[in-house]
Amino acid sequence: MSADILVKKYSQALFEATEISQKTETIANELNQVVKIFSQPQALDFFNSPFNSNDNKIMVAKSSLEGKCSPETFNFIITVVEKNRVSFLSLINDSYQTMVRSKSGETEGTLYVANEITGAFKSQVESKLSQSLNKKVRLTIKNDSSLLSGYKVVVGGWTMDDSAQFHLNKIKENISKRGI
Repeated sequence: MSADILVKKYSQALFEATEISQKTETIANELNQVVKIFSQPQALDFFNSPFNSNDNKIMVAKSSLEGKCSPETFNFIITVVEKNRVSFLSLINDSYQTMVRSKSGETEGTLYVANEITGAFKSQVESKLSQSLNKKVRLTIKNDSSLLSGYKVVVGGWTMDDSAQFHLNKIKENISKRGI
């Protein structure tokens, strides 16, 4: 089974289970916290080591989580440990979080910038995109050294380019059309 299919199956199963119990948001928050712990290099080394028995891995997971999270999160993580899928836990969480945001009408995107920007600018771009797409948009900022100035936004399959390179290409295109 490919990693993508495996991640999708686990995240979908968790999402469906939490939808039934109406704990989607709670589990999303808990899962984020648990993944931070289980994604640390020492934890990954322990859970991926063939020298540690499956029983030891389960015992450590149970003692780490028992009484500290909801039964749904606890049972899910134990299942992931039992099936030796801890290395996929971060990807499963990402997929699950995307499903949760999608359910609540949110979407994520990336704001590529040439230079550092202010939080106010990011909020302004998110607000305008949210109005245009009729969804709450959350943007992650990434510096793009190929941009001379300006910015580019990618949300799903939609791209908005307001970079200097884009505008220069438009000017070049208009000049070519006019035959100047």
